[in-house]
Amino acid sequence: METIAVYWEPKIRVYGLSKQTGLSLYTVIFPVDRLAYWGGQIAFLEETGRGFELVNLQTLAASTMRLCLLLEEDGQEVGRLLEKGIEGEDATSLHTVAPVELIYLHGPHFQDRYGIAEAALAPLHNADIPILAAGCSGTSVYLVVPENRAGLAAACLAETFAI
Repeated sequence: METIAVYWEPKIRVYGLSKQTGLSLYTVIFPVDRLAYWGGQIAFLEETGRGFELVNLQTLAASTMRLCLLLEEDGQEVGRLLEKGIEGEDATSLHTVAPVELIYLHGPHFQDRYGIAEAALAPLHNADIPILAAGCSGTSVYLVVPENRAGLAAACLAETFAI
């Protein structure tokens, strides 16, 4: 016997919404056969003492991946390290957007409820706030937006989420 429970609420409760400014978003697009290499590059960055606010990895096509790293702004030190990492990597590109801002939602049992990602993304889309990167886990939603947009984004999210 299978039991299915559906939990829905008109305004989604969250434990909190946090905003963080002064971040840099680094995006590396590389061939899938270079995944181990880029794993090593990330490990090297960690050894330098750089902590990540968000790391996303996704497959773009059968042979290409995109790695997004969100870090505190660092005076281009990480950018230089990543640029050094792509030397000799002809099929690899690096794109940097800085500064950017992060909105972080933490809620109860997001993984047990459908529609959480759509509830977070739709209000920002409707307000024409670009989403530069996004990530979800069992109880968290991370949204990276351009500089000076986190306040407006938080106001939009307050219409959908009980903050």
